[in-house]
Amino acid sequence: MTSQVTTTSPSFVSKTVVLLSQLQRTLIKRGKANPSLAMLAVTASIYLYIGRMRSLKKKQPRGQPVPHLKTRFYMLDVAYDYIKARSQGDELKWVQGLSKQGLTLTTEFVGHCLILAFEPSSVQHMLVKNFENYPKGPEFHRAFSPFMGTGIFNSDGAAWKNQRALARPHFQVTEYKGAAHIETQIHQVFGILDQAIADGTAIDAQDLWSRYTIDSATGFLFGDCINALGVPQSKFVSAFNYTQKICGWKMRLCNYQALVLAPDFKQKVRDMDAVLMPIVDAAIAKEVKRHAAAVEGEENENKNENLLVHFLNSVDENGKPFDRVYLRDMLMNFLLAGRDTTTNLLTFMCYNLGKHPVIMERVRQEIFTVVGRDRKPDHEDIKKLKFLKQVINETLRLYPAVPFNIKTCLEDDVLPNGYFIPKGSLVVHSSYVTHRMKEYWGEDAEEFDPDRWGPERVKMVRPFMFFPFHAGPRICLGQNFAYSQAMNTMTRLLQKYTWKVVDGFEPMPETDITMFSRNGMQIIFGHYRE
Repeated sequence: MTSQVTTTSPSFVSKTVVLLSQLQRTLIKRGKANPSLAMLAVTASIYLYIGRMRSLKKKQPRGQPVPHLKTRFYMLDVAYDYIKARSQGDELKWVQGLSKQGLTLTTEFVGHCLILAFEPSSVQHMLVKNFENYPKGPEFHRAFSPFMGTGIFNSDGAAWKNQRALARPHFQVTEYKGAAHIETQIHQVFGILDQAIADGTAIDAQDLWSRYTIDSATGFLFGDCINALGVPQSKFVSAFNYTQKICGWKMRLCNYQALVLAPDFKQKVRDMDAVLMPIVDAAIAKEVKRHAAAVEGEENENKNENLLVHFLNSVDENGKPFDRVYLRDMLMNFLLAGRDTTTNLLTFMCYNLGKHPVIMERVRQEIFTVVGRDRKPDHEDIKKLKFLKQVINETLRLYPAVPFNIKTCLEDDVLPNGYFIPKGSLVVHSSYVTHRMKEYWGEDAEEFDPDRWGPERVKMVRPFMFFPFHAGPRICLGQNFAYSQAMNTMTRLLQKYTWKVVDGFEPMPETDITMFSRNGMQIIFGHYRE
C-alpha cells in the first residue's frame, strides 16, 4: 500500500510564480481583473498542473491512507467551489461542509499534501501528545515574517519557548485584578454609544471593539495606549487589518506567495512601525535612565511595570539583550493576540445577545445581583458571574477567534484513528468545524444555547471538543486575560445599555488570521430602562 507525497520542482515553482505574477499585473493594469479575483483565478488554473506533478511516491510504513477529498476534474471543481465560497463570504461554511465527507481527508494543495483533521483525538494528538512533530513550519513563517518578524506567534523552537516563558507572568490573573486598565477605554466607549443613541444611528460594533481592544491591549502590554478610540479612521488600525489579510492569503498559497500582489504592504508596515518604534525607543531610554539611577543608588520603582519593560530587563534565547527590532516583533505579536481574540469575542457576544433578548436579560439580572447597577466589578465578582461565562463559552464555541490552524508534519506519523500522515504534509485543524459537529454537540449544534455549559450538560463536553484558545504547549497565554476583559466589559455595558441587531442584518464570518465579520456588526444601542 502506498501513499503519494506531493512535490514540485523548485525551478518549476519559481518560474510559474514569476510568469503568473507578470500575467496578473498585466491584467490589473489593463483594468480587466480585480486583484484578489485575478489571484484566485490564476491559482485555480494551476491545480491541474500540480496534480500531474505528483511523481514521487514513498512506501507507507504503517497506518491507513487518508481518504481523498472527492473531486471530478483534478481538483479544479474543488478550487472553483472554494473561490466561489470565499468571494461570497461562505468560506467557513464551505470548509465545514467538507467534514460531511469524513473527519480526516486529504487533497493536493498548491504543491503540498494537505490533510484536514477534524476529529478531537487528532487535534489532541497534534497539539499535545506529539506536539514537537507539528510546528507551524516554513510556509507559515515565510508568509507572516514581513508583518510579525520573529515574534512568538511566528516562531518555533527555542525562540518561541523563551518568549513564552518570559511573557507568562504578565498574563496571570493577579496582573489585572479589577481590570483597572480598561476603565478609561470603557468611558470612551460610553461616550461613543451615548452619541450614537442621541443621533439615532446604528453602530458597527466590530469596529468599536476593534479600536477599544487595541487601546486596552497597548495600554496593558506596552504602557502606552495609542488612542484608537479617539481616532475613528486610525491609520494604525487600518494597516494592522490590511497586513493580516495579505499574510492570510500568502499562507493559503504556500509556494505561490508571490502571486499575492500587495503594493501597499511595505507602507502599511511602516505605518505601524511609526507607532510602535517610538514606544520601543522611549522604553529603552527610560530603562537606560533607570539603570543609571540604580548605579547612583537611587530607588527604582515599577521595574517590570508592563510586558515591554519586562522584556527589556530580560535576554533572548541566546542570552543576549533584546534589540529594538526584536522588541518591535514581540509587541506586534502580542498585540495581535491581545486585540483580535477579545475583539472577536465582544463582537459576536453583542450579536448573540442582540438576537436573544431573553438571554441578555438573564445576564443583566445576574450582574445586578452580583455586582449591582453601577459599581465596577472586582475579581471576586467576576468569578461569581457563572451565566455570563456560559454565554462567553457558547460564543467562543460558535465563533472561535482562530477558526483554522495549520501545522507542518516533520516526520511520518499516524493519527489515533489510524490514518498515516506523510512527512512534509500540511495539516489543518479547525475549531470552527469541530465546535459545530452534530456528532459531538447534538442536533442543536448550530444553535446559540448557553445552557449547554450549565452544571449538568457541561459534563458531556469531551476533551478537545472545545479548544477556542488552542491547546497544549501553545495554548493562548491571553486566555484568562480575554475572559476577564470580556466579562468586565460586558458587565459595565449591560449595567447601562441594551441593544438589538439591525433588522435584516446577518454577519458574514470569515478569516484571515483571526475571525471577523466581512460586513461588520450593525447594532442599535439604547439606554437600559426597567
